[in-house]
Order: sequence, then C-alpha cells, then structure tokens
Amino acid sequence: MPLPPAATTTAEMPTSILGKTGVRVSQVGLGGAHIGKQSDEKESIRIIRAAIDRGVTFMDNAWDYNDGKSEERMGNALRDGYRQKAFLMTKLDGRTKVAAADQLEQSLRRLETDVIDLVQVHEVSMKSSG
Repeated sequence: MPLPPAATTTAEMPTSILGKTGVRVSQVGLGGAHIGKQSDEKESIRIIRAAIDRGVTFMDNAWDYNDGKSEERMGNALRDGYRQKAFLMTKLDGRTKVAAADQLEQSLRRLETDVIDLVQVHEVSMKSSG
C-alpha cells in the first residue's frame, strides 16, 4: 500500500539529543540491513526518502550489509539534498587499523559522502572479516 504524501501528515517525529553530542536525531531510525534486499534499487531509494520526508533523520547502516549494497543504495538515496537532512551512521568490523581504515574508505565511497556522522564497531563477538 502506498504511503500518503509527506505533506499530508501532521504528526511530528519525536527527537532526542544523541548522547553528549548535542545533535538532535529522530527517535526512530531507518535500519540499513534490509535496504539492499529489494530487487529494484528504486524501491530502496523510495523507502529511504519517504522516511526522511516524514522526519526520520537517523540512518543506520553497516559496511557489510548485503555485501555493501545497502550503503550504495543509501548513498544514492541521499543525493539531491537528502544527505543534509540525515544523521548518517555506519558500522565497521575491521579489527586492525588497516582493515578498519579500508572499510571506512569503502563506506565513504559507497555512501557518497565525505563525512559519516557516527561510526561504530560492529559484531564485536564475531570473528573479524579483516
């Protein structure tokens, strides 16, 4: 079922300050794990932009979601001014300086940005992929 146009919604998205950063983000985030699974990339972009248009600002992702496809699709969706409306985060699982730096460079390229607002270490209980 299609969503109503963002302009017709009247509720405001609840927000909170993220920790001690002073940055206000939406209390609801959009997880990137599912974003690379749609057969049509246009559907992924529609999902991301619809969320942002409705006040979701916290965009979650990870270097290894769907072999990088999730970050690529989020990067494509954040074109046309959408990047400025989003708090962009991703996760890395490299356990060495070299591996983490390589993954970070890949994420920056896929997400089509020169700044990632939050980077977290992912899957600390799992074996490293780098």
